[in-house]
Amino acid sequence: MTMTDEPITFDDHVASAKAMLQDLRGRQITQFPAYQQRPGEKLVRLTLLWQHSLLYRIVDVASASLRMFEAGRLVPGCTLARSVYESVAHLYYLHKKMAAFIVSPDIPAIANLVIRGSWGSKDESTEPEAIQVLTAINHLGKAYPGSEDEYFHLCEYAHPNFKGALGTYASMEIPSMNVEFGLNPQGLPMVAFGLGGLELILTVATEIFRDLQDLEQDFKKAVYENAEGKYPD
Repeated sequence: MTMTDEPITFDDHVASAKAMLQDLRGRQITQFPAYQQRPGEKLVRLTLLWQHSLLYRIVDVASASLRMFEAGRLVPGCTLARSVYESVAHLYYLHKKMAAFIVSPDIPAIANLVIRGSWGSKDESTEPEAIQVLTAINHLGKAYPGSEDEYFHLCEYAHPNFKGALGTYASMEIPSMNVEFGLNPQGLPMVAFGLGGLELILTVATEIFRDLQDLEQDFKKAVYENAEGKYPD
């Protein structure tokens, strides 16, 4: 920092997150074009359905997380931010597999991935088994160093461990053991403990979604060229 630089404030971090959310909102769509039957079209449409559903989820949950941080609500803010990481990890996993498919098309493999990603569940409410969240988080961590560590930090607030309970809701003096309870009696800083992590993952989400949009036409072309007799509509 130079003598003329102003320190980055909490409001600056909030404004940064809001700007990225606005960028992502601008990439949301409200419907697909009319369906035109051809081999591979269902696979293309289901892939884009998964992709854009994830985008809506990211914007929705990240917006709620940001509101919590603005209100000084550390635990719900971090818990929601953790969910954003999981959603962005799935988005990156899809991006990685789409890019690989363009280079080396494998219709059954990409179809299985997309079906599990878009229709999968862990409670057997749908037939395919969902993709493991930690698998996607691991892939994200390799591509974006530090993101996996931040995810596990946020997990501590989503669970009733030290950070998610006593560490946030109580302020204890040692050795007197005098205790003060509250939503954040220690005044833990939102940026250092959660908002900074939300900013990080929104930056990643913006980059990944731009890359996905750049891949879209090449992905469609690869599907159409290889779906004949393998993935009929």
